[in-house]
Amino acid sequence: MESFDYVILGAGLGGLSTAACLTRQGNRVLVLEKHYLPGGCCHTFDYGQYRFCADVHYISQCDRGQTITQFLNYIERDVSFNSLDPDCIDRVITPDADFNIPLGWENLRQRLLSTFPEESTAIDRYCDEIKRLHQDVRQLVHEIHWYNQKWTDWLKLPKYWNLFQKRNWTLQDLYDRVGLSPKLQAVLAGQSGDYALPPNEIALMTHTSLVWDYSEGAYYPQHHFKQFVDTIVEAITAGGGVVKFSAPVEQIQVNQGKITGVIAEQNVYEAKKAYISDLDPKLTVQLIQDGKALSDRERKRLTNYEYSASAFNIYLGLDERFDPQHYGIGNWNIWYYPTGDLNREYQQQLEGKLDHPWIFLSCPTMKSSEPGMAPPGHHVLEIATVCPYHPFERLHTTDPKAYKARKREVYQQIMRSVKDLIPDIDRYTRMKVYGTPTTSEFYLGQPQGNIYGAKLIPKQVGLNRLGYKTELPNLFFVGASAGYPSVPGVIGNGMDVVEMLTGQSVWKSAPGSKPPSSTVHKQNLNPADQEATVRNRIR
Repeated sequence: MESFDYVILGAGLGGLSTAACLTRQGNRVLVLEKHYLPGGCCHTFDYGQYRFCADVHYISQCDRGQTITQFLNYIERDVSFNSLDPDCIDRVITPDADFNIPLGWENLRQRLLSTFPEESTAIDRYCDEIKRLHQDVRQLVHEIHWYNQKWTDWLKLPKYWNLFQKRNWTLQDLYDRVGLSPKLQAVLAGQSGDYALPPNEIALMTHTSLVWDYSEGAYYPQHHFKQFVDTIVEAITAGGGVVKFSAPVEQIQVNQGKITGVIAEQNVYEAKKAYISDLDPKLTVQLIQDGKALSDRERKRLTNYEYSASAFNIYLGLDERFDPQHYGIGNWNIWYYPTGDLNREYQQQLEGKLDHPWIFLSCPTMKSSEPGMAPPGHHVLEIATVCPYHPFERLHTTDPKAYKARKREVYQQIMRSVKDLIPDIDRYTRMKVYGTPTTSEFYLGQPQGNIYGAKLIPKQVGLNRLGYKTELPNLFFVGASAGYPSVPGVIGNGMDVVEMLTGQSVWKSAPGSKPPSSTVHKQNLNPADQEATVRNRIR
């Protein structure tokens, strides 16, 4: 048996951020990871001459005082970020609109009003309500730690009555209340893939947090996501921590109501202080083989939730003849919805009807000109959409040949949508690789290939999220289902858990806050000639 202060299960960004903060405090930390690469959804893999980030394409919360900056400052590391084009961080294309979402909430409002003047009343009502909800949430997190509630917190309820009233609202409920047209509903839900749900399912609070965060800043690491993840791993190992790859946890041992060790690589690893799981909570419970270790109520709480949707991902390496700007591709993302009816498109795709799906498209080589992703002059594209898990899982298990055939078929169906934007893309394609939900499940340990942990519907967000604590006094959760998904989401989860465990301040100001001196960077970037960077300096 080998002993550490803390043992962390999983090297996703929740686990890595927790480990880095604990190591910074002088603790001896072990991280156990089943993959041969760190980062979870943010890991980067090589394929031929090209390199791709598996599932992360841009992030928020990188400005002064925000989550990513506070975290990097705390672990005393420096990572530079490029801002996406301030005039267009996300381009939303439907049959009725081709709309560029800019940085700045009021900039978005003014662009909406000038583009759709006939809907000015509904636009103002929508923008005002999102702004009010965001302000209420920001004030709430100053006053209440949702993961560590006190009975006195309920005394503050009248102050947040608007939030309480809308806690079970979906985005569609707001659309219907303010009277937006179907055309504008599609535009305003254009970033839907960032939570993998249509307007009639996504929790309004989740939509509010996402669109507001990106209105404050949208970023891509100057030296790509691999350097970002590697920097965190280096902080752990430089501080005496250990990160073991290809070392899946096989069993969690429990005795007298406490975890006594975890088994990996046929070894037993003991944590003197606590075990922190960045694995899916249901998987974590399965690893506890003592059926009496958890009460029935706790077991149900940790396993009775719906997963978020799964995805089909395509990664393309394109040669030097490909000119992204010729096709309207730049330092932004593209969301393409062929019908413009997001509720129906999601429903059909998750039923397996993928003949002309909506797609997300990102060109990382336009977000940073730094080397590392492709040969000089070449480009990479990362493309994704939602799809059902079970048909792929069934074929993968029962008929591998049919699985491969279906995989190729879905690739071709998705490429039909891609060719609406880039008709001659086959001319430039040097390599291609694509993955199904079972691919994500195999490499990342994401049950059913889910993208964002527990599905972000009203009954599974806010106070209904699983939280960090468990019935076992030395087991804590830190992943997407415990708190919130996204890169700043899970890193913030890690910072919260470290503060809760050690009592030492990790956040230098309230989570999600931004001091008056911070600014949103609005330089119009052209990676070919100049890059405006937001630098997180060592403090």
